[in-house]
Parts: sequence; C-alpha cells; structure tokens
Amino acid sequence: MTIKELEEKTGMTRANIRFYEGEGLLAPKRLDNGYRDYSEEDARTLEKIRLLRQLQLDIDTIRKVQQGTLTLDQALFVQQTKLEGDRILIERASEVCRELGESGVEYGALDPQPYLARLDAPPARPVLPNPPPPTPKEEAAMDTAPKACYHPWMRWLARTLDMMLYQTVFHVLWLVLTRNRSLIGLWAVGGIPGLILAWLLGLVWLAFTLAVEPLWLHFWGWTPGKWVFGLKLRDKDGKKLPIAWGIDRSKTLAWEGYGWNIPIYSLWVFWRNRKDALDGWNGSWNGEHACRYIKEERRFSGWVFAGMYALCFVALFLGLRYTELPVNRGELTVAEFAQNYNYYIRLLMDEYDEDFCPRMDETGCWVEREDGEGYTIISSGETFNGVPVRGETVWKQPEFTVENGRVTAVTLCWVSDRTYNFSSGTRETLALLALSGSAEGTGLFSYDLRGWVKAAEEDHLFTRWGDSEADYRGLHIVQVLDYSGYHDDGTFLLANEGEEQHCEKTVTISLAE
Repeated sequence: MTIKELEEKTGMTRANIRFYEGEGLLAPKRLDNGYRDYSEEDARTLEKIRLLRQLQLDIDTIRKVQQGTLTLDQALFVQQTKLEGDRILIERASEVCRELGESGVEYGALDPQPYLARLDAPPARPVLPNPPPPTPKEEAAMDTAPKACYHPWMRWLARTLDMMLYQTVFHVLWLVLTRNRSLIGLWAVGGIPGLILAWLLGLVWLAFTLAVEPLWLHFWGWTPGKWVFGLKLRDKDGKKLPIAWGIDRSKTLAWEGYGWNIPIYSLWVFWRNRKDALDGWNGSWNGEHACRYIKEERRFSGWVFAGMYALCFVALFLGLRYTELPVNRGELTVAEFAQNYNYYIRLLMDEYDEDFCPRMDETGCWVEREDGEGYTIISSGETFNGVPVRGETVWKQPEFTVENGRVTAVTLCWVSDRTYNFSSGTRETLALLALSGSAEGTGLFSYDLRGWVKAAEEDHLFTRWGDSEADYRGLHIVQVLDYSGYHDDGTFLLANEGEEQHCEKTVTISLAE
C-alpha cells in the first residue's frame, strides 16, 4: 500500500511515519521504481509503536523491545513504575498548589521551606530505575518468562492456606506428643475474652507465617499456598528473593497488608489493597525491591485449595482421635493401668467430677487429696429431699489380678452406711477405659471412646442396684451388690427407718477368655 493509504489505515501523519522509518522502527519494501510498498505487517507495527508512544515509552526503549534485547513485560513494568511515581508527584504538586492558593499568601511573604520539604520528600511508593541490560542467558529466559500478575484474592487465599497448614502441623504434633487438647479448647472461650484470645492467637499465627515466608521465597520461590495457585514471587530480574528482602517485605506486609489483624481496620486494609491490586499496584511491601508475581498455569487450583483445606481438617480430626486412645495398649502392668486411668480423668474432666474419681499412684492405689477425701465420700452437710444425710461411703483400695506381670483383672469395691446411696459408676467406667487398652480394637480407626462411655451409661453397666454380669468389647464385667436396711426406688438406695444400713458393691472387670 502507498503511504497515503497507510495514513488512512493507521491514523498517523506522513511526517510521523517518515520519522519512525528514519529511526529504524519501520522498514518497508522498496519497489523497482524506488517507491515504498507498505504491507499489513508494517501497518500493525505502526499501530504498536503508536500504542507504546501513547504509554510514553521512549524511542530507544521501543527499539530495544523490537530488537528483543528487552521484553515488553520488562519495559512496561519499568514504565508503569515511572508513571506511578509521576502520578504521585503530580498529585502532591496539585495539593501544594491548592493549599497555596487557599492560603492567600503574597509572593513577598511566602515561606517556601515547608512546601519544598513536602515536594522534595521521597514518594511513599518508590520509583524504580531502569533494569540493567539483560545478558544473553537472561534474554533467552525472557522469551518464555510468564507475565507479571497481581491476583489479590489468590494471594490472600494462598497465605490463608499457609497459616492453616502451619497451624495443622503444630496442633497435630502437639496432640501426638503431649496428648493435651488445651490449645484446641482455647478457641471455644466465649464473650469478650474469647474475642481477645482469638485475635491474639490469630496474631501469633500471622507473625509465624510472615517469619517463615522469607525462607520459602528464598529457597523455593513460593510458599505451599502460592504453589497451589501457581504463584511465584520474583525480583525484577526474575530471580528468587534474598532472605533480607523477604524479612523487610514481611515487616511491611504485617501492617500495610494485614493491619496486624486488628478488627474492622484489617477489613479496610484488605479492601484497600484489593482495589490497589486491581488498579495495577502490587503492594508497597513488594514495591520496595521491585518484587512481582508471575503465575504458572495450573488447572483446578480451586479444587486443590479445597482439598488441602480438607486434608488439614482430616489431620486435625485424626490428631484429636489419637488423644482418645489409651496411653498404654497391649499387655498392661499395674503402673500402665494407673497411667491410663489418670489420663482418662484428665481427658474426661468435663464429664466427670474429680470428687468421684481420685487419681491412682503407680501401685494402683487411690491418691488422697489434701482434704483426705481420696478414699472416703463424706456426707456431712448433704441433704436429700430436705432431710440431712448421715453416714459415709468408703472406697477400698483396688485389687489387681496379675499374670506374668500383666493385669488381667481389676476389682473396685466400696462400703457405705449412708442413709441414701447412689451409684455414678464413674470410677468403674474409668477402670473399664483403662483396661480397654488390653482389649482388641484399639487402633486409630477402630477405637471408639465415646462409644465405650455411652454404652456404659446406656446399658447401666455400673448403676444397677443388683448383681449383674456382661461381656463388652473383649472385657468381662461382674457386679456383686450386698445391702440391707435399704429399699430401691430405681435410682437410689433409701434407708429404711429403724434399721441399720449396710451396702457393699464390688465390680470386677477382667479380660474375656
């Protein structure tokens, strides 16, 4: 096509076309008569040049992009940073102009120092210099390098997943090593203390995540959460971040990216950062060292994210389930039986009152509390239907049947002369759970602690006022009850007036043949 046709097609003037041709950005074909013959590709080249010039890229930069010594992505990244810095300086100059105009000060009385200080102050978002010319090796990498990206939601979800992974690993290790659920239970605290505690715990995990993240970024270039979404963080040259850069980045991110999780304020920070990211700003914590995200194409990253979260919950569930297993399993010594017994007191303290389940020492004997009530339930001060209760209940020391050092049976017995008796079955249930470690089916997936407790309560294994015998999950339970001077109302043994009261209950739990 002729130059006139090219003018009409591209909307550029003849002078501009000649100028770009003279700069070597355009090389049309020459006909035999010396006239230029412009092709469709020449028209597309001019349109590209026009676009880049309107983005205020200089001729030398466009030439480098055409020659392949500078990638378009790199050129635009630098130009965007310059334009952002110019925008900030222009906005600052506009504010100073407005303030000076509103002040009404005359030239003779003008004090320029405060205004100069504001104009000369470095911008909050740094303006980066041009990157150094790429080496031949870097040039080859630029041709296949992924494009810069921002993806605010992906980045937020990635860090959320990171925190979830760290918490899960810590909690599972804590549960397995200590068998203590206290840290899990802290989240259940209600009211204002619960909100403060939740904020403090969230703060701890945020600080830990941001402290570990520089190591991930330095050695691998991404964190586990970023890997799920295919997000890499690199410097302006496409290299992994130095640890010092990562630490500086984390410090800024904690406040400017998360607002230290301060309620309400952190939500505003999230929304502001999301808007900035959608506008093309990559965050002040990334801008200081010209860090940028690049994304690798990964399919179904959302499903992988959901799967990772599900695995965290499964791992936490299995960690909690592990704490329900007896501490000692297999052939139990008396000391191991006592350790199992004491463990279930601690684990089930929300369900059982320690008044009815004192601990055992390593010889299997009851451990008295400081008030001496480890053996005896004192009745002074109690009333039943408004009538004072007399008498007491005394627990005898447990008796063990041991064969070749292995506990095969345990017998619990109490004697009472109280004017009324009730049987909670607490110590007997705990002894059942302690000996369950020797029964079959005590694996992680086969042992059902709640099932044992629920069955003991619903089948009334230890709360009947009479003799009974039962086999339960590999254990044999025998209860013998001997009483006089009482009558059974279905729940309590009530004293008969004018008679002397005596009640003795013996429960033996043994391994089934």
